[in-house]
Amino acid sequence: MGAGKPSKTLKDAPTVIIIGGGYAGVKLAAALDKQCNVVLIDRKDYFLHNVGTPRGMVDTEFMKKCMIPYTELLKNGHVVKGQVEKITDTEVHLHGQDSPITGFDYLVIATGTSYCFPYKVPMSEKEAVIPLYEEVLSKITTSSNIVCVGAGSTGLEAATEISCKFPDKKVTIIHSRDKLFEDFKKEFGEKFEQHLREGFPNVTLILGDRLEPVSADGGEEAAGRKYVEPAGGKVMTQKGVEIPCDLLFWCVGGRLNCASFKEHFESAMEKNGQLKVDDFLQVEGHPNIFAAGDICNAGPVGTVNYANQHTDVIAKNILAMMAKKALVAYKPGRNLNMTQLGTTHGAGCIPGPFNSQIVLGKFMVQKAKYDCFADNYWAALGHKKAFSEGEAKEADVGRLQNILHMNEEEVTKLAEGLMVEEDVTADRT
Repeated sequence: MGAGKPSKTLKDAPTVIIIGGGYAGVKLAAALDKQCNVVLIDRKDYFLHNVGTPRGMVDTEFMKKCMIPYTELLKNGHVVKGQVEKITDTEVHLHGQDSPITGFDYLVIATGTSYCFPYKVPMSEKEAVIPLYEEVLSKITTSSNIVCVGAGSTGLEAATEISCKFPDKKVTIIHSRDKLFEDFKKEFGEKFEQHLREGFPNVTLILGDRLEPVSADGGEEAAGRKYVEPAGGKVMTQKGVEIPCDLLFWCVGGRLNCASFKEHFESAMEKNGQLKVDDFLQVEGHPNIFAAGDICNAGPVGTVNYANQHTDVIAKNILAMMAKKALVAYKPGRNLNMTQLGTTHGAGCIPGPFNSQIVLGKFMVQKAKYDCFADNYWAALGHKKAFSEGEAKEADVGRLQNILHMNEEEVTKLAEGLMVEEDVTADRT
């Protein structure tokens, strides 16, 4: 997962370490590839386009399109597979590597969140992913009553993908709030309720209620999985509603991946684990350390849209620091959303003039998001088209050794990719 010979001389350029190969990490790495010695570290050997995973859970062939190789992302820099165990201002410690990475000029923390499988994937090897989705699809196929907890974009898309693929299944969505998408124009949330009533007769939406604790067949071990087969084939809400349930998916509860930096950066962390950043997205008290995406407190919400905004500002500010110029302050743009309901319905809400919001209908949303934006991300990672992986580039070990100040044996091992600790039931950071 390395890079070929650089297209320009970067011998004296600064080294930028980016930790996390999600939406923020890959965009920033590509943005700095021509001006800096970029090293992107991720525990996976592929980019997971998790926007498409609700469809992937009912279509394993489509799921293959959501796993994008890093091989074409960087022309000069390097993508390294490894599990980061500890981060400080001057060192990055990797699982299975005795010596830490040192000598970098800038470091960007973009470790993101862990989310319930099948909407994010803990497996580090691409080949191990599809069997997990085949198992999920098998569970869906043999279940009659399915419950999705949470009616944000993930929950709505998961429930309606199941509904479209399996119209014989009874699907129930449970949402703790009284309305959908309360942070948006009222019409936006109401449109989803209308679409569910009109287009998905096998889907029931329950608002303003929560599940009681769920017991799983197979005991505590089974309950720790990313989906649950409830004991007795039913679940109960706090308001006393009993729901038949063979299979339950948690579509809520993202957890910040902060284990690798919480020891060193504790004084610069919010109680929830987010890193506190200043106006320039530098971690408070650490001017050469930036944070992007879900892991930083530069709100207002953790979405791909805001992660992209963060990376635009961080790229400008690293280049400004290199040129000893004034930094650019981050000013959050307005929120937007585009949520599909299966392959037939959906709605969008985008910023309009004079601080207004424009609600988009199902035809525009389905046309724009026909493949959950998967083609767009194959292009963003440097591929000419989906599945155009080509041959993996052989890493320039000598150049990587100079950048990371490591001995030849260590850097060769790093270039080949390090082992990580696999755990299907609990993501690691």
